Amino acid sequence: MFLAEESRLSPLLNPPAIQGANIPSGTPIASKAQIDKFPLNSLHFRVDLIIGMKNKNTNLDSHNKRNSLGMTKQVYKQLLKKLDDPNTQRPTQPIKRAFTRLEYLEPYFELILEKTDHAHRRKITVASRNISRGGMSILHSNFIYPGTSISANLRKTDGETAKITGKVCRCNHRGGVVHEIGIQFDHEIIVQEFICPDINDAVKSFETIDPTTLTGKILFVGADASITPFIREYLLSTSLDFGFEDHAEDALHKELDDYQLLFVSLDAGTMSGPEYIRCIRDAGYNKPIILSGRAKDDQIKQQIRLSAADMFLPVPLTENSLLCALGEFLVTQWSEHTLESVRKGSSQESVEELHQELSDLAKVLDAQLQVEDSVEVYITCTKIRNISSLLGMKSLHSLTFTVCEEIADTGNLEKFAEELASINLICKSANKAA
Repeated sequence: MFLAEESRLSPLLNPPAIQGANIPSGTPIASKAQIDKFPLNSLHFRVDLIIGMKNKNTNLDSHNKRNSLGMTKQVYKQLLKKLDDPNTQRPTQPIKRAFTRLEYLEPYFELILEKTDHAHRRKITVASRNISRGGMSILHSNFIYPGTSISANLRKTDGETAKITGKVCRCNHRGGVVHEIGIQFDHEIIVQEFICPDINDAVKSFETIDPTTLTGKILFVGADASITPFIREYLLSTSLDFGFEDHAEDALHKELDDYQLLFVSLDAGTMSGPEYIRCIRDAGYNKPIILSGRAKDDQIKQQIRLSAADMFLPVPLTENSLLCALGEFLVTQWSEHTLESVRKGSSQESVEELHQELSDLAKVLDAQLQVEDSVEVYITCTKIRNISSLLGMKSLHSLTFTVCEEIADTGNLEKFAEELASINLICKSANKAA
């Protein structure tokens, strides 16, 4: 039996944020359909509080897990959408943050509240909202005293866990029984270990960087006119030692062990930035690499994903965007294991998509060879060469490199019919091999 309709659906805009709210863990708050209808007022929103002897039949996850708000994963996502809607936020002065808040969706996050003067040590299951280098935000059904010590195990993207400790730094009532709890970590984390964004999203964890904290030696590879002229000016206030190589092929012969970081342009001369990065990775260079440029189309984005770069920074650059990007790897020391683990964020799905693209290019090449269009054949073979380099298909890369050079010089397709047939055959079978 449920409470009367008028009581159950009454707006709970400003109930007191008190420790004694005492909502049992697992009590359902609202269904997905009900949350869809919630109007928000400033930072508060209406919550239909359903308390009864029986649970209403809602859309349950297969494992029937619950957090302290009694929400399933589906309803949790609807709640986050409401909280993040910019049209419902009360105008405030811009907040100057040291760290960027990044989406961290874990509807069943186990948190341990350490013993305090007010309560015994206990474990609760809450819903996370976001995470940063310095802390995280969670959603809970009760008030938690600021200053309360907490601990938790954060799951990394490689499946391992890391124990974090910290303290509650704020508790904001968001409406109904929903409280947003801010947690400050005792020690900063490398947030990229716990999220798995697309490298093209250019995720950064710093909002600002004090330039005087940046030290080390950097090599800039490539002569991108939209980047190079501004670098010296932007780095004047740092203590960085930096140099330039206009062409990636020249940089291949440079001793790189002394450099803490490489900054590579997409356009790096006769080699592309991704090709250069793959070459030095194959040679054993495992320090951080930032790739920068303009990702104009899906093919370039795929090349960036598989380049083995640690970060992508789109142009045009600003002083702050450059300093924050450098700070990711120079302010915090990344171990080789951490770099490799985060780098594996280039998913198998991307590899499969590139194999499919090779297969599709084989059909394009077939049609171009039939009409003997040497210019289009050259363009297609150049695309195949770039993809083959990223996939480590050395024989295909070697074939396309030779053919491209010769076609550019002579335009003679008949002379290289055998090589072009081999290229076509390898591309056609690429998707099957994947």
